[in-house]
Amino acid sequence: MRRSCLLAPAVSLLLVAGPAMAAEPVTPPLMYPPNSWEGRSAAVVRVLDKLDAHAETLTIPTGQAGSYKSLGISVRSCLQHPPGLAPDSAAFLSVRDAHTEVKPFVAWMFSAEPFTAIFESPVYGVQLVSCGGADAAPAAPALTPPPPPGAAVTADPVYPSGVPDPSTPADGPVPPPSPD
Repeated sequence: MRRSCLLAPAVSLLLVAGPAMAAEPVTPPLMYPPNSWEGRSAAVVRVLDKLDAHAETLTIPTGQAGSYKSLGISVRSCLQHPPGLAPDSAAFLSVRDAHTEVKPFVAWMFSAEPFTAIFESPVYGVQLVSCGGADAAPAAPALTPPPPPGAAVTADPVYPSGVPDPSTPADGPVPPPSPD
């Protein structure tokens, strides 16, 4: 009995409105292309010294290196989402501690997802805060898999001895096929 009472207003509404009432089209939400990152000229990085709990915020221009105690940080590119998208910044960083044997960090770091890429060190914590400075072209380095051990190296301000170059094969140049 109660169900029929609840359905009665809906049925009467359909009878009054009739078949002429149609749904109006809804405008789809604004979609951004996948390459909608804006380039910035500097990265704001927070460094935590785990030994004395001191935090330092560094602003490092893209293409340059900064330092904090024995830590060297190089910024290759810094990108951020434009207004209207969820706030996020991404920077391609090279981080190396001169006093420890910790593996160097060379990867993208994100401010909204700090745990997707972590510089693992027993002494320091490094986190991207945001991108700053003037607008710049969003020239991001190519996203390539890490090079195999023994690959050729290129120059980097943080790594004087060089960082593996992903464009060079690990085994060196491929020799021409031998005539059989």
